Amino acid sequence: MPFYKPLKDESKTDRDRIIAGIQRLRAQFNKVNFPSKKTSESLILGSWNIRNFDDDRFNYGPRQPESFYYLAEIISRFDVIAVQEICQNLTPLDQLMSLLGQQYRYILTDVTHSGLGGNKERLGFIYDKNKVNFKGVAGELVLPEKLLISEVDSKKRQFSRTPFGAQFQSGWFKFLFSTVHIYFGSNATNSSQYARRVKEIEAVAKYLAKDAKVSDLNQILVGDFNIKARGSAGFNALEKNGFTTVENRKGSNRDQTKFYDQISFISRRDELQLMQPERNDRVFQFFDSVYRSSDFTLYQPVIKKHLLLKLDQAKAELAAATSKTKIKKAEKRIASLQAASQSDESLNQYYEEWRTFQMSDHLPLWVELEIDFSDDYLSYLSKLE
Repeated sequence: MPFYKPLKDESKTDRDRIIAGIQRLRAQFNKVNFPSKKTSESLILGSWNIRNFDDDRFNYGPRQPESFYYLAEIISRFDVIAVQEICQNLTPLDQLMSLLGQQYRYILTDVTHSGLGGNKERLGFIYDKNKVNFKGVAGELVLPEKLLISEVDSKKRQFSRTPFGAQFQSGWFKFLFSTVHIYFGSNATNSSQYARRVKEIEAVAKYLAKDAKVSDLNQILVGDFNIKARGSAGFNALEKNGFTTVENRKGSNRDQTKFYDQISFISRRDELQLMQPERNDRVFQFFDSVYRSSDFTLYQPVIKKHLLLKLDQAKAELAAATSKTKIKKAEKRIASLQAASQSDESLNQYYEEWRTFQMSDHLPLWVELEIDFSDDYLSYLSKLE
């Protein structure tokens, strides 16, 4: 349960709005039958690309204080969750962790400095230490020579963002939890950039599948694969290397039309068992409860203030610019901000994008896994001579 005491320091108006949002989230979790955390029976595991958390490089932020309460409310429903797009400055993440409470911990990579779409991002895991035991082993996945990713220029490279894995145990269940944020590039299937995307998925799947053959751990591979849909080349790259994907009838982008995010696994001796295996709705659409489209008028003053601040910054950048490139960039930014501010309609359009930088343009995925194998083990022991 998140730590709500800091809400006392918010103004009455803000506090009431935040409480209403939290209450709607909690009601939505109940409505969709999101699993409740059980001490010994099951593990709730997830994946979430928390958009650009949180360096404001796209000039839509930073996040409002209330957003941290909503993020904490969602993450608190998981025993362990892989996160993508954590930025260099960890102060926002530490702010989020303070709301989650002392039972939660995180493990992260350093930022990616690759010039090919790395974007100085981190990958990592947030976990409830009372439920999940980090086994002390974690590392980034570095490809051997024969698995390096070929480019159209004949060069061979590592991943744009290096995948990350850590060993965990919950109850009887031991697993290597790996997460990725696969290179995006172009969405045109005949482009070299899309080909690289597929090759990255193939490389990580092949590497982990080979490791699964000699490991006593279950392999769980999740993250933002930038997979278009089931049956696409990226999706097939997972399945042909032995990974089983958890099926969802709707996507994980904001309007649930794309299947970029996936949870997949290679089970050791059928140890990985889904609770409610017939479910195909393991995507949580938080925009049904917070930062709803209908909430635009609530945030209109906040957005106006934000745009005025960004406009002043852009004008200052223009005044200080000494090169044609910087002048053109500042002018373009000023024009964009002025266009967003010119009418209620343009502000509403801006709000639709702004709210994804408060929460995310990706939705969290989840699965509930069995972790109590006591009956099976007792049955095994009873058959021993």
